[in-house]
Amino acid sequence: MLLDQLGRPLRDLRISVTDRCNLRCTYCMPAEVFGPDYAFLPRAELLSFEEIERLARVFVGLGAEKLRITGANPPCAATCPSCWPASLPFPACRTSP
Repeated sequence: MLLDQLGRPLRDLRISVTDRCNLRCTYCMPAEVFGPDYAFLPRAELLSFEEIERLARVFVGLGAEKLRITGANPPCAATCPSCWPASLPFPACRTSP
């Protein structure tokens, strides 16, 4: 089981399929960090579906119970497999839209 710095178990996993989310949520993309001059990753550096699936399986093996795939908002949804999250059948893991 993975623990945070306060000794609490880490049970939830959120994996983003892109670093270019246009929602700019304050908890993951604060404006003071992700301003207009921020250098996003080259597309070739983003995780592939297979890499995301492997990471998810590793974290489920370490105790993650809830998996959320994020970043598939309309501008980038075309690059995401239409079978997510159904293609990630982790028996010990709940998925959420």
